[in-house]
Amino acid sequence: MSTTERYQHHERLMACMADANGIDLDLELQKGALSPDVYAAHVHTCTGCSDPGGCQAHLEAGLSGFPSFCRNADSLQRLSDVTPSSD
Repeated sequence: MSTTERYQHHERLMACMADANGIDLDLELQKGALSPDVYAAHVHTCTGCSDPGGCQAHLEAGLSGFPSFCRNADSLQRLSDVTPSSD
């Protein structure tokens, strides 16, 4: 897998994990709650994950929350805490 493909793969995983937890990263970027530089840093952090297959399995199982090994769990959770519910 090329560096670009790896980055894109982890970007998709991170976006799906955020979506699964009620976080719209595009909206957070538009609102300015998440800067493009911080977003890119989160994706870079995700590329260092030791278990991307476990992340994919977590998502495919439809589980909520973040897996214990998620390197971005704390920062994504902070976004979730400040994002109003659409209920």
